[in-house]
Amino acid sequence: MVNVVLAAFTAAAACTTGCSSGSAGQGDGSGGATASGGSTSQGSGGSSSGGVVGTGGRVATGGVSGSGGLVGSGGQTSSGGSPGTGGKTASGGQTGAGTGGVVQTGGITGGTAGSSGSGGRGGAGVTATGGAGGRVVTGTGGSAGMAGATGGAGGTAALAATPPMGWNSWNTFNCSPSESLIKGIADAMVSSGMAAVGYQYVNIDDCWMSGRDSSGNLQWDTSKFPNGIPALATYIHGKGLKLGIYETPYATTCAGKTGGADHQMQDAKSFASWGVDYLKYDDCRGPLTAFATMHDALVATGRPIFYSINPVYGAGSCVPPNCSVDELKVCNMWRIGFDITNTWSSFTGLIDTDKPLAQYAGPGHWNDPDMLEVGRGMTADEDRSHFGMWAILAAPLIAGNDIRSMSATTKAILTNPDVVAVNQDPLGKQATLVASPGSNLQVWSKQLSGTNARAVALFNRSGAAASIAVTWTQIGLPAGAATVRDLYAQKDLGPSTDTYTATNVPSHGIVMLKIVSQ
Repeated sequence: MVNVVLAAFTAAAACTTGCSSGSAGQGDGSGGATASGGSTSQGSGGSSSGGVVGTGGRVATGGVSGSGGLVGSGGQTSSGGSPGTGGKTASGGQTGAGTGGVVQTGGITGGTAGSSGSGGRGGAGVTATGGAGGRVVTGTGGSAGMAGATGGAGGTAALAATPPMGWNSWNTFNCSPSESLIKGIADAMVSSGMAAVGYQYVNIDDCWMSGRDSSGNLQWDTSKFPNGIPALATYIHGKGLKLGIYETPYATTCAGKTGGADHQMQDAKSFASWGVDYLKYDDCRGPLTAFATMHDALVATGRPIFYSINPVYGAGSCVPPNCSVDELKVCNMWRIGFDITNTWSSFTGLIDTDKPLAQYAGPGHWNDPDMLEVGRGMTADEDRSHFGMWAILAAPLIAGNDIRSMSATTKAILTNPDVVAVNQDPLGKQATLVASPGSNLQVWSKQLSGTNARAVALFNRSGAAASIAVTWTQIGLPAGAATVRDLYAQKDLGPSTDTYTATNVPSHGIVMLKIVSQ
């Protein structure tokens, strides 16, 4: 079972572009290893009816344990197969307009209404027709899958198709989360306008748990959560938001509370039954092999749960391709370094760690330089730089300040729709450093969806104000005229030819641009 799950993950992780449009899904389909149609059955026009190894797939009806899961309804080669109706190049294929395709309805990126074929790459869900979406996703009655969408024909909100946005309790409240705090944060996320621009996860970090019952089931701290986690999840969901939770694969958490060692399957079932939507799984000296174990446990629950891991404990990092955890296969997001702090050196150091990792980021799988420290004591220019660089690096936008009492400046930074749009661009590219025009001056560029569109960060890491220029050739645009928009000012600057210069970029400041070649 583990091999089947991880094999399907490989295909899901490979979907770095076009995960919300295109040919119909690449799953293993409805049906099992020995289902009707088997490995040599005759599909409608293809190699097998609904899948490589049976009507719809390797494991069960539509995935790991239900129709439309990790290996969703429709199969790797689909009804219509590779060369047949709906095949790779046939009607409905990757470039066709029919119903099947490389990835059939309900596959890893399946769906019924993709942009390059009816039933295209992101039509009804990244993993299954009607799937609940995300790297751990429920299909049509199915149990699980990775990188799925919210479901329904032409599903619109894929879990992990773009970096997650939300809030986490640790940076400000450390080991003191509570029911009243989490409810207050959810209320503020809505009233502040954060939810309206895309923030959705309200995440409880360490110290919410208190032992296990006689059957080994994890218990919440009733003094902090008197009505229980399920009731809190219901409250959060009622706000149109999602609830996140924290655990570790070690005997204790990093703060010394009840850990999850040897309880992955049991804990995953608890989280799913409580209505949890996001799991942060933090090493805390635990075995790194446990991250794959928890992945399998989450898949088996059938609930779409965003899976964030931190394989780093203490100094150093654990990043692709040099981490013993195969991060692209087992999770949606992985920490690249130890905990961030609200200092200039901390977040710029994490930027440097993230710089060579752009090739590993994309829909369904993201580099994680840690939570945001915006609004927690740095200068406004540093906060804008921090937020802008996280946005252009396709990092998670997980706020860590007290959003119930944030300043107007902090709110404006966190809810700037133009900068958020850079982070949430569906192409899912991570920016790269394209020029260093002076000491501690940097030009970063991120390809955006659309024709000849780029987001650009002119980042001044020096101790004095400076002018920073970007040329079209540096960012892969043709010479000539292009429109330029200042994203923090939310102002169109008009056309510019071949180059643009931002004058007087403040020390530790940033200018964020969108440049579109005409």
